[in-house]
Amino acid sequence: MLFNNFLATAALLLFSTPLTTASLGPKFHGDAHAAKSQHTKRQNFVKQATGLKEFTTPTGVKIRYKEPGKEGICETTEGVDSYSGYIDIAPNVHVFFWFFESRNDPSSDPITLWLNGGPGSDSLIGLFQELGPCRINPDLSSTLNPYSWNNVSNVLFLSQPVGVAFSNQGIVNGSLADYTGSVLNSTYANATATYPLLDPVNEGEIDTTDLAAIAAWHILQGFLSGMSKLDGDLKGVKEFHLWTESYGGHYGPAFYNYFYHQNELINNGTMEGYSLNFGTLGLINAIIDESVQAEYYPEFAVNNTYGIKAYNDTVYNYARFANFMPNGCLDQIQVCKLAAAGVEGGLIREHPGQTITNVATSFRSINSVCQEAADMCRDNVESPYYYFGNRGVYDIRHPYDDPTPPSFFEEYLNTAEVQNAIGVSNNYTTNNADVYFGFQSTGDFIFPNFRADLEEILASGVRVALVYGDADYICNWFGGEAISLAFRYENQDEFAAAGYEPMVYGGVQYGEVREYGNFSFTRIYEAGHEIPYYQPQGSLAVFNRSINYFNIADGTEKVTETLATNGTAETTHTTTKRPLPASSVRDSWGSSLVASYSVLDNQPPPTATGGYKQ
Repeated sequence: MLFNNFLATAALLLFSTPLTTASLGPKFHGDAHAAKSQHTKRQNFVKQATGLKEFTTPTGVKIRYKEPGKEGICETTEGVDSYSGYIDIAPNVHVFFWFFESRNDPSSDPITLWLNGGPGSDSLIGLFQELGPCRINPDLSSTLNPYSWNNVSNVLFLSQPVGVAFSNQGIVNGSLADYTGSVLNSTYANATATYPLLDPVNEGEIDTTDLAAIAAWHILQGFLSGMSKLDGDLKGVKEFHLWTESYGGHYGPAFYNYFYHQNELINNGTMEGYSLNFGTLGLINAIIDESVQAEYYPEFAVNNTYGIKAYNDTVYNYARFANFMPNGCLDQIQVCKLAAAGVEGGLIREHPGQTITNVATSFRSINSVCQEAADMCRDNVESPYYYFGNRGVYDIRHPYDDPTPPSFFEEYLNTAEVQNAIGVSNNYTTNNADVYFGFQSTGDFIFPNFRADLEEILASGVRVALVYGDADYICNWFGGEAISLAFRYENQDEFAAAGYEPMVYGGVQYGEVREYGNFSFTRIYEAGHEIPYYQPQGSLAVFNRSINYFNIADGTEKVTETLATNGTAETTHTTTKRPLPASSVRDSWGSSLVASYSVLDNQPPPTATGGYKQ
């Protein structure tokens, strides 16, 4: 489909150069920390990591790695191996990875790639705050997570695109700019610590999701081609799953579709590579298509199921008007498409969707039009909540300065012992401002591409799971439900006609699900943006049932082409409004809140119900 137009740019990506690090506020669709203006507490001049093993794969990619579990880092379950380090897809492109074997049976269990969003947010956020094998305590010790997704799958985390977190094109002693968080070398400010270096400075090639997909394919193929040498338990063709969240509503569809088509070329002998069996695409609290989902920012702000009215009617009416008015959000998205269509090959019109290509994004004038559209939508439809709501970006039940999830893992990753154990030689930051602004400059945020990708994926028969925590604002479930019903594909009417059934695990109802055939939409109760943090048991159940092809509701039925939920037409569960604490007691309230969620992580899993493995 669309990605054939990008193949010619693949060589450029090997020398891509987005810059480094920042935490910008609610512009990021990545993690709960992005709402806080923060830099990591512990910053040092980092010594070069020692003891890395390295080898070159059959595809010419160098892998440098350590085995952190053997040094007591994170996954310490007996007999479960883990590997971290760098996949060097070019002499100056070093992408950080962390791979965990399945706790169950690594030789037969699938491989799941996990990506956080942003754009510019690191996937180690997901590792430490959500679904990875360990959580970090206030004293920087680690605790095993009994609900880690590597209970049932091998899991790979990538810091991408290059420039995010530990991924780099070299390292330099420098400092972080006060406002943007960008790395400044000693020419501009006193050096205080060691950070990633991008070469050449301030120039990057990866500024759209579709270009990032090409880079990620090279990274994944490099890893897979060396997998059997890295770990003898992982030989042979594997089933592949991609799960992601937030801006992953862009990453997931684009990456999966591109990977799928490249894999077809490998299978038919057109190109060499490591072949995979494609399984599921999972999207958690995902922003997929702004033209559908933007409308639900003001709706969720005042009409959510928690009884919270985050701002008054004046602000509500303004946000709605900004979406629908002449030259408002929706109109400007259409102007972006028209601008792309003005260049031959700039807009692909294929049933059922449309795709803006890299031909269009190579024109600054088109980028400016699309960036203006994205700014209109975000500044006037989404952002009034941040200025007037005083509520959490990623959890409407919490204050704007949200204490959850805790961020102890950032300081943990900036300790010398941990850095050496995982094979890195620079400081860690969760978000990259320059990557974010690169994507913003092209208008990638409002592109229609990702809806088109998902429609093609659904038509191919691949299983797709949309999962939304019902307390999240920035990627709220109102918009998630709307986009699930907007997809145009063969079974769209049957999906819309399927009712909601309770989603139950271990005798506890965690939410409701609408499912038909290979497609499901699940609303998870009492969960913010990072669902595996808030509901570790329920999220593992959804993941497990998805990748093992059982129904989401209770895991008792194998999925068929016509399997359908049968229940109410709408999900109407409501929760009593929770007032915000006074500012004078907010610190103690925050500590209590974090502790209450931590209790969930330490509870033993309930007895599994249904015919799937625990």
